[in-house]
Amino acid sequence: MSSAKVGLSFCACLLVSPGCATWLPAGSEPAAASAARSFGVTSPSPDSAGIETILVRIEGAQAKRLTELWQQIDEQVLTPELRFAMDKNGIRAGKIACGMPSLLEQWILQTEARVGEDPMEQAGFAADVSSFSQLWRCRTNVRKELSVRKSGAGPISLFYNDTAPKGHVFDEAHFIYAMQAAPMGDTSATIRLVPEVQHGELVKRVDTAAAGIRLGTRRESVTWDQLAIDLRIQRGDCIVIGPTPESRGLGEHFFHTKTQSGEIQPVLLLVRLSESAKDDAFEHPKSDVATTALR
Repeated sequence: MSSAKVGLSFCACLLVSPGCATWLPAGSEPAAASAARSFGVTSPSPDSAGIETILVRIEGAQAKRLTELWQQIDEQVLTPELRFAMDKNGIRAGKIACGMPSLLEQWILQTEARVGEDPMEQAGFAADVSSFSQLWRCRTNVRKELSVRKSGAGPISLFYNDTAPKGHVFDEAHFIYAMQAAPMGDTSATIRLVPEVQHGELVKRVDTAAAGIRLGTRRESVTWDQLAIDLRIQRGDCIVIGPTPESRGLGEHFFHTKTQSGEIQPVLLLVRLSESAKDDAFEHPKSDVATTALR
């Protein structure tokens, strides 16, 4: 499937959420989604939700317009305590409801164009954060791992604020957000996003699950539960997570990337509820996780 449709699909989907279509004539209903979706093939399920994610790198002088963008994002949906804790760690987050700011839409379209034209982007070598999008089939409280950034080989020093300022050296750090979703039986779902760093070598572990006991491999990890985002959002709503204007703490490593040319760029993570139990706008065969490669 052409990657040239990805950014446009993401933007367009945000503009067709039922109940929020103030741009439609009174009494009108949004048109059903096209049968072709660049995010993959899925269908609604009573016990699962479709979550779309995309990473957007902000190039050069565009970073100066991040302040303008954040003025259009509702950060008040998070508690003051959580916003304060996130700020101390260089992270900010909020929600976009019922539409897409034109500035963010423009950046997504630029990302799509860059990926379509640059073989290094397609191969994932342009930066240590890849511009890609994914569609996740999330069953209630089943953990998914959103890869944000891999630091590569070698140690990095990470400083952060917990109950007190702390620091640690991690080898081959992989920065992720652990994601869980719980569909609420209507057109909404509760989304939980927790920052985590996995590091070191793979070690063998015994995993226990409902299906039984199995031997797997995992790396050591550190999780910041005090920075967890728990939000109930409607279909079409989008959670935005990114760095504070002053680069520091976890935000410096989670939401900044170094390009092949040596430029340091801020990064935004967008997490959008596209489907829920009552979502009938998408009529496609079911799949667990469908990935559109913008790498």
